[in-house]
Amino acid sequence: MVVGLLLLVVVVLVVVAARRGLGRERGPVTEAHAIRRFFQYLLLFGSLVVMAVGLAGLLGRALDRNPVVTSDEVALARDLAFTVVGVPLYAGLALWSRRRLLLDPLERVSFAWAFYVTAAAVTSLVVAMTGFQSSLGWALGVEPDNPRALARFIVWGAVWAAHWWLHLRFVPASRSAVHHLAGSLTGLVTTATGLATLLGGALAMLFLAGGDAGPSNRDEAIRGAITLVVGAPVWFLYWVRTAARQERDTLWLGYVLLPGVAGGLVTAVVSASTVLYTALVWFLGDPESTDAVRHFNGAPWAIGAAAAGTLVWWYHQRVLQEAHLPTRTEVRRVYEYLLSAIGLVAAGVGLAMLAVSGVEALTRTTTEGLAQSPVNTLLASATLLVVGGPVWWFYWHRIQRAFHASPADEAASPTRRAYLLLLFGLGGLTAVVALVVGVYLFFEDLVQGTVSAETLRSMRVPIGILLSTGAIAAYHWAVHQRSRSAVPAAAHGPRYVLLVGPADPEIARAVAHATGGRVQAWSTEDGGAPWSVDAVLAALASAPDEEVLVLSDASGVHAIPVHRR
Repeated sequence: MVVGLLLLVVVVLVVVAARRGLGRERGPVTEAHAIRRFFQYLLLFGSLVVMAVGLAGLLGRALDRNPVVTSDEVALARDLAFTVVGVPLYAGLALWSRRRLLLDPLERVSFAWAFYVTAAAVTSLVVAMTGFQSSLGWALGVEPDNPRALARFIVWGAVWAAHWWLHLRFVPASRSAVHHLAGSLTGLVTTATGLATLLGGALAMLFLAGGDAGPSNRDEAIRGAITLVVGAPVWFLYWVRTAARQERDTLWLGYVLLPGVAGGLVTAVVSASTVLYTALVWFLGDPESTDAVRHFNGAPWAIGAAAAGTLVWWYHQRVLQEAHLPTRTEVRRVYEYLLSAIGLVAAGVGLAMLAVSGVEALTRTTTEGLAQSPVNTLLASATLLVVGGPVWWFYWHRIQRAFHASPADEAASPTRRAYLLLLFGLGGLTAVVALVVGVYLFFEDLVQGTVSAETLRSMRVPIGILLSTGAIAAYHWAVHQRSRSAVPAAAHGPRYVLLVGPADPEIARAVAHATGGRVQAWSTEDGGAPWSVDAVLAALASAPDEEVLVLSDASGVHAIPVHRR
C-alpha cells in the first residue's frame, strides 16, 4: 500500500509539473520535435522497465535455490523474453538519445528528457528501496526467505545510480525540482513510517508484553527500524543535500507546506485523538473489554504515529522560518485553509456527536433495554472538540487577521472564495438532507402510530448533523457577506490595467477581481516594490481613467493614464 501511494504521489507531482514545464520550453521547438521526443523517451522508459524486470528475474532465479521457484517455466520464459528484447532495445535507444543530447543543446532542456530521467530515477528508487527492505528483513529474521528481493535491489539500485548520474550531468537545475522533491517525499514518508512503527513496537514491548504479543511486537519494532534505515539515507540525499538548497518556488513551497507541515500536523492530531479517546473510554466510559492489554492494543502505534507526525511538522515549520519566504502566497493560503477545514470538520463532527449523546441521555430511561450508554459518544464528542476546535481557531484566526490587514488581497484569493462557498454549500446541502431524513423518520412513526421517545432516539443522528452543519453553513455565509462588503465594488475600476514590475503570478487575477477590468502583468528584471492589491487600488484611485499603466519601482507604485490605439 505504501509503495502504491508513493508511486501515485510521484505521478501527481510529475503531472503537476508538466503544465509548468510545457510552458518553459525554450528555443524553436516544432511540433515534430515535441512528438518525436514524446515517443522516444516514452519508449526508452518502457524498454528500461522491461530490461530491469527481466534481469532482476534471472538474477533472482540464480540466487534462489528453491526448486519450486527455479522450475517455474512460465516465469523463466517471461524473464528471458524481457531480457532478450529489453537489453538491445534499451541499449540502442540509449545510444541514440545520448548522441542527441551531445549534439543538440535544446535536448537537455526539453521537458520530455527531464520527464524520462525523473520517472526512471524515482521508479527505480522505490523498487530498489522495497527490495532492500525485504532483504534486510530476511537477514534479521522478520521476513521469509526471499532472494528475489535482493535481486531487485541489485538491479534496480544500479538503474537508480545510473540515472542519478545522468541527472547530475545532463539535466539542468531548472528541470531538477520535480525529481528532487519526489525523492524527498519518498524518503520522508518512508522515514516517518519507519520511525512510527519503531516507536510503536518499542512501546508495545514495554507496556503490552504478554502471551503471544511479545515476539510480534519485537518483530514490528525491527521492521520499523529497517524501514527507518532504508528511508533516512534517501531523505538525507534528496532533501538535506539537494532539494533544501534549491530555489524557493511554488513547487518547493507546496512540498514543505502540504506534505511536510500539513501532513505532519494531521498525522499527529489524528493519532493523538485516538490515544486520548482510548484513555477517556478506559477511565470514564464503558470499554468493550476489561483487559487493559486488549483495550490499549492499538495505543502504542498511535503514540508512535503522533510522535513521528509531530517531528515532521516541527522540522518543516523550522524550514519555513529559516527560508524567510513571503508571508502570504496562494500556496500558503491553501495550507492554512486546508488545516482550518480539517479542524472545523473535526469540531463539527464533535458538535453533532454532542447533540447525539444528549438525545441518547434523554431517551435512555424509557428505552433501557435497547439503549447503550451515551458516555462513549460524549467522550468521542469531547475528544473531537478538544482536538479540532483549537486547530480550527488557530488557523482561522490567522486567516481573519490577514484579511483585516489586507481585505482586497484576501478577498481576491480564489482559495478563500472556494473555502467559504464550499463550506456554505456543502454545509447547507448536508443540513437539508439531515432535515429530510429526520422528518421522514418522524412521519414514519406518526403514520404507524408509534410516536414515542424511541422516535426521538432514532432521529438523533439527523438532529446532530442538522444542528452542526446548519450552524457552520450560516456562519460562513455571514463571513462571505462581510468579506464582500469589505471590498470596493468591482464596477468602479478601469477597463484595462497594465501592471509593470516584479514577477507575481497572482497579482493580475487579484486586481482583475477587485476592479472588474482586464488586467495584464509584465515583469521587469530590476523588479521594484512588492505588489499589493491595496497599493494598486490606491494608485488607480489617484488616476481615474479607462486605461491605466501601473508601474512598481523602488520608490513605490505609480499609476499613469494611457490610451491604446
